[in-house]
Amino acid sequence: MSADNALHQSEGMRSAAPAVGVAVGRSSGGAIVRIAALKKAFGELEAIRQLSFDVADGEFLSVLGPSGCGKSTLLMMMAGLIDPSAGEIRIKDARVAGPRREVGVVFQSPVLLPWRTVLQNVLFPIELLKLPRRQYERRAMDLLRMAKIDEFSGHLPRQLSGGMRQRVAICRALVHDPSILLMDEPFSALDAITRDEMAVELQRIWQANRKTVIFVTHSIREAAFLSDRVLVMARRPATIIDELPIDLPRPRAIAVTEDEVFNRLVRHLRNAIEASHAE
Repeated sequence: MSADNALHQSEGMRSAAPAVGVAVGRSSGGAIVRIAALKKAFGELEAIRQLSFDVADGEFLSVLGPSGCGKSTLLMMMAGLIDPSAGEIRIKDARVAGPRREVGVVFQSPVLLPWRTVLQNVLFPIELLKLPRRQYERRAMDLLRMAKIDEFSGHLPRQLSGGMRQRVAICRALVHDPSILLMDEPFSALDAITRDEMAVELQRIWQANRKTVIFVTHSIREAAFLSDRVLVMARRPATIIDELPIDLPRPRAIAVTEDEVFNRLVRHLRNAIEASHAE
């Protein structure tokens, strides 16, 4: 299916979406994550209402929405760091009831230990999981090499740029070879040029590893550039109000963002968010 056809098929989904949200997903590759009737409340504050969707094995899925709509809360529930109020999350058909080894997480901030070198930071999950360090040192260096920062393996985080620190965080999340990578607005603190560069690098790393990625962002362009599919969340209490396949050829260069087809996809996503604000 072309990007034009995908865009045309997705038109009208916002008007058809019920108030409690839409159940979405794609079956190709088989679902590795299933979310059903998920709700989250903090006391009387309802953050997430009735989310249901699947994520295919190997898919790059972005969850897009305005700031404060519950995107990060959703991701933390998927990571097993926060319990849902109702509904369930299943990974490989097992219900999520806490952190799982097959899930890696990249946070908004790199959260690197300042007294440890780059290599030591990447290997930190290996220590926590009590895995054999020597066995994973080679993998850690391979990841740093793939991220083009292996020559800085002996440096401390303060000696790195913001983009380089975030690359270290991605390598750390991948070092124990998880099936799923959860990313919570990892480039939000970077300047526009570095952010574009990191998006290209993340695409390259993802294509080399073929992990399932769930990427939370409020950047419409970033979601359209990186994703196989984008889910749009409404403002709190969050529901899914739209789903848009992104069938652009890979690998994608930043130049694709100047293409009219790409900009039509961006406009569609922006209209979905603006429509939710108007309700």
